[in-house]
Amino acid sequence: MRDDEAIITRSNEAFSTEVRGFDHIPEAERNMTLPQVDLFWVANSVNLFSFALGALAVAQGLPLPLVLAACLIGCLVYVFVAVGSIISVRAGLPVSTLSRAAFGIRGNLINALLSWVSSVAFEVINTVFGVEALLALFDVMGWSNSGAFGKWLAVVLQLILCGGIAVLGHATMVWFQRFFAVFVGGALIMVIGVASGRIDWAHAVAHAALPAGATFPTLLTACAIIASNPLSFLFNGADWVRYLPTATPSTKVFWHVFASSFIPCFVLAVAGAISATLGDMSDPVAGLKPFMPGWLFIVYIFAVIGGSMANNVPTYYSSGLALQAMGLKVHRSVATVADVIVSTAIALYILFVRDFSTALNDFIALLVVWVGPFGGVWICDGLLRRGNIDWRAVHSRERAGGCYWGWHGFNPAGCSALLAGMVAAALTMRSPLYDGLIATALGGADLSWLLGLSVSAMVYAAVNLYQDRRAKTRGRDTVSVNA
Repeated sequence: MRDDEAIITRSNEAFSTEVRGFDHIPEAERNMTLPQVDLFWVANSVNLFSFALGALAVAQGLPLPLVLAACLIGCLVYVFVAVGSIISVRAGLPVSTLSRAAFGIRGNLINALLSWVSSVAFEVINTVFGVEALLALFDVMGWSNSGAFGKWLAVVLQLILCGGIAVLGHATMVWFQRFFAVFVGGALIMVIGVASGRIDWAHAVAHAALPAGATFPTLLTACAIIASNPLSFLFNGADWVRYLPTATPSTKVFWHVFASSFIPCFVLAVAGAISATLGDMSDPVAGLKPFMPGWLFIVYIFAVIGGSMANNVPTYYSSGLALQAMGLKVHRSVATVADVIVSTAIALYILFVRDFSTALNDFIALLVVWVGPFGGVWICDGLLRRGNIDWRAVHSRERAGGCYWGWHGFNPAGCSALLAGMVAAALTMRSPLYDGLIATALGGADLSWLLGLSVSAMVYAAVNLYQDRRAKTRGRDTVSVNA
């Protein structure tokens, strides 16, 4: 704890509005524990997004064993989320704030904006999943063909439940997530067990027939599809553990975050892949109905609703922090309310106007171009600084006095590294929107999920190394002249 830092007693208690927003969390106010991290991430991960991505990977035409390998490889990207969480714990800041050190106060504004846009997109995805589950529940209860009114009612129910928890803040989220982790996780385990028993494994292994030479490029594309899930947490996932005490060992932070995110997402991606061999899973809610008893389908519906809520609440929460980082000068709770309203309006548009599966594919393609390179830069910066970020300076807009102000508010190293990573991702991407030049030359192999993050991190590290050596050389030259 810094001696000159004001302490707010009872600033983060369950069912009370969290006082802090995108500012620093003092040591005396850090009340999160490692078991809470486990339950939080498990709850956050047991949702249909991983399931849908697993089914989408099967649609690429690979035999099931290779799709399962892609699920494993893609989910390993959670390593970077876990490393980023260590940085957030050390800094006591959310990603949208601590990344100012890497990009500059002004330079980070575009990242804060993209963080908010990406958060809204995931909120919409989760809302749509939850609405589809509620509509299926209405049908099971006898209200068939609920139509437009049913959709409106389902959206309002999601809005009240998710938005209300997120507005209250961190401690209330943690309190609810433990129940989501236990009940939703248990329900999905039952569903996965029944669905797996229906698989014709011989058919699943041999069902695909790819052209000669297309297997490896298609495998990389499937890896990219699965990796888009852990990559999507690089702009907000570290926010949720910043209430851990600063002295929490790095290895414990890493393994608790990694295990509790990797395992459930891998299992659900595998479940989605396996289920896709049974039939059409473009609607992951209704698609499983023919393959399980009626009572279990009801359990599954409630699990989907709970999973969408458990993932949406933290996303709403981080969206409010991103809006504050963009310059919205309101309390975090007010920013969260604004975000909930915007995402709800977009969800209604998706439900009534736009095809959901097309929107999902397009969103994943656009997200990977930015989020991987962004994560590569701020994680590399945090590692170089060992998480030591001046909590006052990172909020300062005093041009000469702020150590993170940079050149006219921009850090050239961070901005150039981000651009380099985005170019690398765009050139090596294969997506429904377009195929990059390098991806096309490699026969359709998608390397964007690997190269976007790694190129940006390497460029940022190289520029900082060059600047350090140049500064040392200047220092020696100064000493020599003075002598």
